[in-house]
Amino acid sequence: MTTGCSCEPRRSKRHRDAGTATAEFAVVMPAIVLLIVVLAGAAAVGFSQLRAFDAARSAAREIARGEPQAAVVTEAKKHAGQASEVLVRSEGGYSTVTVTIELPAAIIFLNEVEAAATARTEGDRSSTSEAQRLPAAGALS
Repeated sequence: MTTGCSCEPRRSKRHRDAGTATAEFAVVMPAIVLLIVVLAGAAAVGFSQLRAFDAARSAAREIARGEPQAAVVTEAKKHAGQASEVLVRSEGGYSTVTVTIELPAAIIFLNEVEAAATARTEGDRSSTSEAQRLPAAGALS
C-alpha cells in the first residue's frame, strides 16, 4: 500500500545539500579578506600621498611669501607629520620643497610616498629688502 506522499525524495535531496552554503562561504572568505586588506592598504597610500602633496604645497606658499627656511619646514611638518622628511632646494629664483612620508611596514609593496612643489622665491623676510632701504618717493632733500 502506497500513500502517494512524495515527502521522502525531497528530504533526501535536502539532506544532500545541507552545508553547501557554509562550504561556499569558506571558499570565498579568504578572497574577501584579501580584498579588504588590499583596499585598506591602497587607502593608506592614497591618504599619505595627499598629506605629502598638501604639505609640499603649503611649504611652497611659505617660500613664495619669503618666510625663512625654518618656518617652511615647520609648516610642512605641521601638515605631513613630525616623522616626515622635508627637503628645501633653491635654484635660479625658484625653490622646491620635497616632502617624504614613510608608510607603515604592513604595506609591503611601497615603503614611502613623496611629493614636491615648486614656488618662485619672492623675497626673504629674514633680511632687509631693497624697498625698505630706499628713501620714500616724496622725501627729496
